Amino acid sequence: MTLFDIINSLSTEDYEKFKSYLRHKNKRSDTKNIALLKLLRQSHLPTNIDNTLYGKASKNAYHALCKRLHDNVIDFIASNSLASETTEEFDVLKRILTARILYEQEVYSAAQKTLQKAVTIAKTHDLYSMLGEIYHTQIQYAHIHPEINLPELIQEFHTNQKRHQHQENLNLAYAYIKDRISKTNNTVTEDVNQLLTDAFQKFNINIDESLTFKSLYQLLEIINTVARLENNYYDALPFFERVYTEITVKKTMTNKHLYYHIHLLYFMANAYFRNRQFEQATAYLDVMKERMQEERGSYEFRFRESELLLRTLLLNYTGKATEAIGLLETHIEKITRKNKTQNPDLILVLCICLTQQEQHKQALSVLNKLKHSVNWYVTKMGEDWMIKHDLLQLITHIELENSDLVESLLKRFKRTYKHVIRHENRLQDFLKTVEIIYKYPEEVKGVRFRESVKNLFTTENKAKEDIFMLSYFAWILSKTMHKPLYETTLELL
Repeated sequence: MTLFDIINSLSTEDYEKFKSYLRHKNKRSDTKNIALLKLLRQSHLPTNIDNTLYGKASKNAYHALCKRLHDNVIDFIASNSLASETTEEFDVLKRILTARILYEQEVYSAAQKTLQKAVTIAKTHDLYSMLGEIYHTQIQYAHIHPEINLPELIQEFHTNQKRHQHQENLNLAYAYIKDRISKTNNTVTEDVNQLLTDAFQKFNINIDESLTFKSLYQLLEIINTVARLENNYYDALPFFERVYTEITVKKTMTNKHLYYHIHLLYFMANAYFRNRQFEQATAYLDVMKERMQEERGSYEFRFRESELLLRTLLLNYTGKATEAIGLLETHIEKITRKNKTQNPDLILVLCICLTQQEQHKQALSVLNKLKHSVNWYVTKMGEDWMIKHDLLQLITHIELENSDLVESLLKRFKRTYKHVIRHENRLQDFLKTVEIIYKYPEEVKGVRFRESVKNLFTTENKAKEDIFMLSYFAWILSKTMHKPLYETTLELL
């Protein structure tokens, strides 16, 4: 149901704002839109929702109510977005439209000044499509302004066209890669290097000094997507490094680049972390935190949870788990007190840290803070995130000896992710081993089982193993070796 999906996409804060928005609009006290909103916010809808709302079957009234609520939520999202965002594009668009009206009214000087201001804003924020519209208007009315050098203006127009085309090529490459991946159920079944190289060649993308900060950011976003879906940051790392090299040779970095530079630093820190090169990751993260303080900390709020996520992961995987857990618990408690939406990534990382410290009851308590539906998390966080969540949940209930629940969780996992399991041999091996551990715990003590596990989860190229998958393998190894999980994890890295 589209309306159900839209309502459940709202954050807790926006949901409360939308309720207030409806109350303000309602002219009658018997309007059912807020009652319907509350029902739609539940994880499961009543079978006869019209009966629930009206006390009797009333399909026509219910469908009319849905239509009105749908229109209201679309209006709310649009107006809320315009009110909360720094919409440079919207500002430029207003100036272009104003200038065109002024030209039609023959107020030429004001029209020209309005367009010049639009040019400044558009260039500052690399708004190439908007610049195209501005140049089109300027060229159209150039004959009115003899002081304008038309050949120079036309040259600027052509230069902007090339930049706009390059930006579009990046968007096309991103769509091409996502399409290739989606055809294999979001698993990359081909070489990461080949996939990226094919996409860049197909759309004529060169990693060189001509790229803007925004283009470099888009490139790293593409590379990060492939690496994340494949769980292969090892083969993708050279691409990350090539892109970032182009950033270091840039002569200047103005304030307009700050947002992209912070995001680029996050991508680099994350890539090195996933490759278990913790010193390099920490160095990039420290620079990222410094950049977040610039411009009076204008981007601090936007990136602080991303920085905290990587910071705590680095602490945890370098033997400082207590410090990592303390930082996460303090942040989550603060967010809870303010009744704000929790970051699912931070919740999951805290669960990982607690599980590695074998604090399984605490881990389950934190895991239970994730209250949205499976579909909501798959849509918002991705299937890979949901797989990590479900595996962690499975491990937690095995440790707490909730046998009946483990059985149902394992069956559900196999059913839900059969399309992924089919392509992932390591995941198949992991699930088979987990089943033996909880069904036949006496076998875990045997030398034969220990050797078979060692053979299954030992690879020739350990450097390519994803750090999170190694964490799950460490849990199995700790069971066979009868060693503390955290110690086993750090040794395995």
